[in-house]
Amino acid sequence: MLGLAKFVMKGPYQALIAAVLLSALTVWFAPIGLLVGAIIGLVTLRVGVLDGFKVLVWSILANVGLTVALTGSYLPAWVSVVEFMLPIWLLAVVLRNTNSLATTLQLAMILVGLGVIGFHLMVSNPAEWWLALFNQQIKPLLDASQVEYNVENIQKVAEMVTMLLASFVLILWFSILMTARWWQGSLYHPGQFQKDFYQFALPKNVAYVAIVLAVLGAIFGNQQGLIFDISGIVISGLMFQGLAIAHQTVAVKKLHNAWLVSLYVALFIFPQVMLILAVIGLLDIWSDFRSKWVQD
Repeated sequence: MLGLAKFVMKGPYQALIAAVLLSALTVWFAPIGLLVGAIIGLVTLRVGVLDGFKVLVWSILANVGLTVALTGSYLPAWVSVVEFMLPIWLLAVVLRNTNSLATTLQLAMILVGLGVIGFHLMVSNPAEWWLALFNQQIKPLLDASQVEYNVENIQKVAEMVTMLLASFVLILWFSILMTARWWQGSLYHPGQFQKDFYQFALPKNVAYVAIVLAVLGAIFGNQQGLIFDISGIVISGLMFQGLAIAHQTVAVKKLHNAWLVSLYVALFIFPQVMLILAVIGLLDIWSDFRSKWVQD
């Protein structure tokens, strides 16, 4: 991927060419949008806000135009724009102006949180809404394919869909931005990205929000609803601080990188690992484990 970043930074037109081509390919293979967002973020961080905005606009035009030409609908294109492009540019602008990963992550958490609140205001019962969508769109396909499924499990999943989507969006946005930041550091400031990530720390107000949500969840029940959905966003944000602690621990203690590989594999397989990392990140906000390890 670093080779792509080098090509993008050779000149202004290379960035536009790469972004437009990859944005068009996103119509057929959505994960390519990760690279589109990273290019937008890199140009914004390194070259300038206006230049990043130009890449953003051309990427949107390429994706929307091709999607409408092929499907006759704007909806899939705007999903890609919200998922991979526009928020990345906004976050890159904040990171460029503040030079703070923590501040940028807080903004991402606020944006996703506002989206969740807006969804709850528009839909009185999100779980029932997701279940109805399943019955309309997916259930006929499963029945036609004679695929067996448990109705109770589907109902349980429907109660968590909003939280899972919110967590996914936050992790996706910040991961794309981190890729752009890593590209920038690797090309122009070797070692700086690792240094910044090792020092990554959310402020105490995030910890206070996490505690309030935990108390409200214990009082009112947290199996579904707005509190449960917002909690997922906070946990996802704190997870990044837990990952920063893990990376610095491996570096300071001079452990083998296999520890990090195992951590990411476990994080992918077992969702509970995210909660463990979030708890570690929450505790670090007060205890500052990393400073003590560096001093030792």
